[in-house]
Amino acid sequence: MLERIPVPEEDENPNQILAEIIVSKKVGGLHLRRVGEILVAREEMNRWLYMTGKQVLSPDEYMRIVERVLELEEAYIRAWRDCESGERQWRLDVGLPRLDTALREAAEYFAGIGRR
Repeated sequence: MLERIPVPEEDENPNQILAEIIVSKKVGGLHLRRVGEILVAREEMNRWLYMTGKQVLSPDEYMRIVERVLELEEAYIRAWRDCESGERQWRLDVGLPRLDTALREAAEYFAGIGRR
């Protein structure tokens, strides 16, 4: 039986990172929008996996989805940590655009799974 994709209970919990981004003064409205997109898309993805995915996906396909989700979450966690530790100008020029890309890619993938 397929289940919701688990959220790690480590220090680098993806939901905790999203919460940090939301309350940070280092990000702009675009990043807040992306976080919202991730939250909605992840819930839709989890709902689809729970309700329909078990009838459609093989265990191998499910594992590929889980692995990709973990990769995408790691990418936005890493981008956020880099933004937190980077100098202001680097953050503005490189870090925040990289964070936007990582958040957008995660939201798009999650939404794509949820729309199946």
